[in-house]
Amino acid sequence: MNYRSLARVAGRCVPVLFLCATFAAAQEKTTAYRGARILPAGAPPIEQGVLVIAGGKILAVGGSATPIPDGAVVVDCSGQTITPGLIDASFRGGAAANDQNEQSGEVTPQLRVQDSLDPEDKSFARARQSGVTAVQVMPGTRNVIGGLGCVVKTFGSDPAAMVLKEDSGLRLVMGAEPSMGNRAIRGGNVDSMYYRRPTTRMGVVWEARKAFYDAKEAMQMTLGGAPPTANPGREVLTRALQGKLTVFTTARSEQDIRTALRLATEFGYKTVLDEAQDAHFVVDELAQAKVTVLLGAPSATAVAGTAGSDGSDPRYATIGLLARRGVPFVITTGSNLAALDLVREAMFAVRAGLSPAQAIDAVTILPARLLGLDARIGSLAAGKDADFVLWSHDPLDPAATAVSVHIDGNSVLESR
Repeated sequence: MNYRSLARVAGRCVPVLFLCATFAAAQEKTTAYRGARILPAGAPPIEQGVLVIAGGKILAVGGSATPIPDGAVVVDCSGQTITPGLIDASFRGGAAANDQNEQSGEVTPQLRVQDSLDPEDKSFARARQSGVTAVQVMPGTRNVIGGLGCVVKTFGSDPAAMVLKEDSGLRLVMGAEPSMGNRAIRGGNVDSMYYRRPTTRMGVVWEARKAFYDAKEAMQMTLGGAPPTANPGREVLTRALQGKLTVFTTARSEQDIRTALRLATEFGYKTVLDEAQDAHFVVDELAQAKVTVLLGAPSATAVAGTAGSDGSDPRYATIGLLARRGVPFVITTGSNLAALDLVREAMFAVRAGLSPAQAIDAVTILPARLLGLDARIGSLAAGKDADFVLWSHDPLDPAATAVSVHIDGNSVLESR
């Protein structure tokens, strides 16, 4: 538990023992939030609702007739709105920028971003201020296969205690980004690792294909009775080939999306497409493949007449088109430096054709399901973690602000 952050929230220095006692008391007491409009996610809105929490968990959620335990602290939330804590399934941050890409090799599936997590990274504080209580942190996008991500709550001082799920997905990157900065040999000595790395899309795809070929061959040899050779990276790829690990493929342009789908079919691993800005060009293929799309920052990237990354052609209407065609998707902030807060991206998605309920689900229960954590987070239901946000009014209103943000029942909203 982040006692230093608690002290900052209080705006004064407080002895650690006192903070421990205060935090423990907050965990034990029962609190009822009454009178707000509750958007539980994945279920109809509840007018004049009641949310009861204790011990970091939700005890009950329902209408005005929901019983409130004797002795509970009652908070009047009239005129306000309560949602689950928002979840960003493709989060830029959580570690120093120069710790997100290990470029000594183009294929590094064995690396774990969890080893670089910095609880004091300012991106966590910004996320909390906008109602985000859980994020998936992934390695950067400069390697062909960058390594393993993890899902963490956005508050804490111990990275291990913040983690909700280790090895939540494997980062694979299509397109020009893994070849950026690499150099073809044109005479002279090979004095840099960048001379031996891919310099074209063809080279990027081959590095990915070769890595999976090698892992597949090792699997077949093991099945044939040959003793396995220890290889941490290959073991990670084997888990993906066995369906035990989802591959999150960054593929922005149409050609890269098609390549990502082709590779997943070729090797039989489960993939999710991250930042698929050109998804509107391949909506039929996506619907047929039933592949989930992570839509990164639609407000920032989908401006008519503005070129996207990797030569993509983003459109505002993409998210509505995917919804109508039944393509599963979630809304994220992604790697775009111009991305707005996650709740604002959901607001722009409504302007682009989603219903408000779809937009809220796309930043709460749907990413929780995608990450395999919907039993704990993503919606307001009895038994789940008490991660929720109290908004000044409807969160999709441009003027809405987070009045309080709670993780495991504790207020974690710092002053802006």
